[in-house]
Amino acid sequence: MLQSMRDNLKGTAAVIVAAFFGFIMVIGGIDFFTGASGGSADAVADINGEKISNLDLQRAIQNRRNLIMSQYGEDVPADLLSDEQLREPVLQQLINSSVMRQAAQDSGMVMSDAAVDRETVQIPGFQVNGKFDPQMYRDALRRMGYSPANFRQIMERDLVLQQYADSVTDSAFTTRADAEQVVAVSMEERDFDYAVLPVQGLLEEMNVSDSEIEQYYQENQAQFQRPEQVAIEYIELKPGLFAANIDISEQDVRAQYEQEVASFRADIRRRAAHILLEEASQEKVAEVQAKLDAGEDFAALAKTYSDDLGSREEGGDLGFTAGDVFPEAFEQALASLEVGQVSAPVTTDSGTHFIKLLEVEDAEPPTFAERKSAIEAQLRNAEAEREFVGALGRLADLAYNADTLAGPAQELGVPLQTSELFSRQGGPGIAANDKVVAAAFAPEAKEDGNTSDVLNLNNEHSVVLRVTEHKPAGVYPLEEVREQIVQRLKRDKASAQLAGRAQELKAQLESGADFAKLAEEHKLTLETSDKTRRGGFGERGEIIARAFALDAPGARGDIVSSFATSDGDQVVLKLRDVRPGQLARQSREQRSALMQQLASVGGGAELAALQKYLANKADIELGKSN
Repeated sequence: MLQSMRDNLKGTAAVIVAAFFGFIMVIGGIDFFTGASGGSADAVADINGEKISNLDLQRAIQNRRNLIMSQYGEDVPADLLSDEQLREPVLQQLINSSVMRQAAQDSGMVMSDAAVDRETVQIPGFQVNGKFDPQMYRDALRRMGYSPANFRQIMERDLVLQQYADSVTDSAFTTRADAEQVVAVSMEERDFDYAVLPVQGLLEEMNVSDSEIEQYYQENQAQFQRPEQVAIEYIELKPGLFAANIDISEQDVRAQYEQEVASFRADIRRRAAHILLEEASQEKVAEVQAKLDAGEDFAALAKTYSDDLGSREEGGDLGFTAGDVFPEAFEQALASLEVGQVSAPVTTDSGTHFIKLLEVEDAEPPTFAERKSAIEAQLRNAEAEREFVGALGRLADLAYNADTLAGPAQELGVPLQTSELFSRQGGPGIAANDKVVAAAFAPEAKEDGNTSDVLNLNNEHSVVLRVTEHKPAGVYPLEEVREQIVQRLKRDKASAQLAGRAQELKAQLESGADFAKLAEEHKLTLETSDKTRRGGFGERGEIIARAFALDAPGARGDIVSSFATSDGDQVVLKLRDVRPGQLARQSREQRSALMQQLASVGGGAELAALQKYLANKADIELGKSN
């Protein structure tokens, strides 16, 4: 089937799939299909009998929302995060995942326990300072509502899915002929000379009449369209606005320190290790107990028997606890042990544990010097938070129906701020926030002149605003764009004047004149550009693009061209030589990398085609809400 699809792909535009279903993890906040509730009555889709429940969809939507917020922060437009915006693409991704996973299962693919463990410990969400942390692993699973066994099952399933996708992309290849064709175009080199006739020196000599300005303005109204705009005044509240004015005395700091010391309890921290049997039969529990009774090494037994992949390679070491890390039964058993002692079997929701106390550590209170700066910051922030909350509570009443926000700002002891005009696409500073833009363009603020409600941009950032200026959409008045038009007309006139000189130079070059001598006579700088490849920025990029648009020189000799840049400068260019890129001229490493890149592109296209094929032949039923 794969070969026939390859044949069908030839000659079609390859759709490059950059990272189709890369390894998707829930801890990273990326779309993740749990499949944990398939078969529930509220199914939103049925794919060959496998159901995607509404819970599956909502989880995936929330994970996609978390990913977007992690990328764009609090200022992400609200419509990008709505269920309506995310529902369809996320559901389609779940369907794609389902058909691919089913195909992987049908092909008999499996994943070993060792491979699952290797991938699990590499997940960034389970690591601290780049190293797998058992406690992070357990906490993350607990937050997401997964048991280790359930999470292992999910990991195994999605690794199989990745293995199936890799079997398609890794089998793709490219031919040397394909590579040579790509290199011939992408690494083509051109040799050319050019001289720029700049308009800048002529601008002051150009005269523009009022009638010319008026005519250009009337004939080019589309260039001068102004979007609807507003300007606002606003009061912005943050705890930091109040913290700067708060003084904390050393007496208060010392009083707080003494209170901390008085309430300090020298908590005993215990370091534990365990052997976890998730599904422990009486025979297996007895087997481990017997080996412990016989004096066999606890760490070695943990590596052999423990089902806790996060700690077994460390001999079952779980780190320290102050009595609040593990389940109650676990903590009670640990507290009853002496250092080096192993408990009898202890049962929790995770399974059956054999617990060993490795170490006991007593905590001592820090000194005043160690705590002083932290306490000062704590007291200052606490007072600032109180002032922030108090100001926030008064803000709505003070700003309600206010003709100006100057009075409320003075009453609260914070500055009144203003913005420049901005459109519905936002502007700099506070106007970049989607909530602020929406409130400023709301009819009650824009048209009625009312003060907005208090906008909570986040837990410690609130704003109230009032529109101070409103400009409807339309054409900018002539006076506002007059100077822009004058400069445009002067540039056009100067460029037209230079075009005649450029044409003369072109004709002389085509007659065999020497470019260097012509440039010197006309006081121009001759630029030589050899071994030039495509690309570039600004005017240089425009010149290169025009050079590559010319036909290659033939028997008649060099190709000469003249043209204007977007800035109005005139350019005279002589193309001397064109050399297609040659794969053989690339190093072995470059050739290998290119072949791999082209194969990757082909593999992505094949994977996209396979997914489409599987989806087309699948029996897919969508719920009524879809």
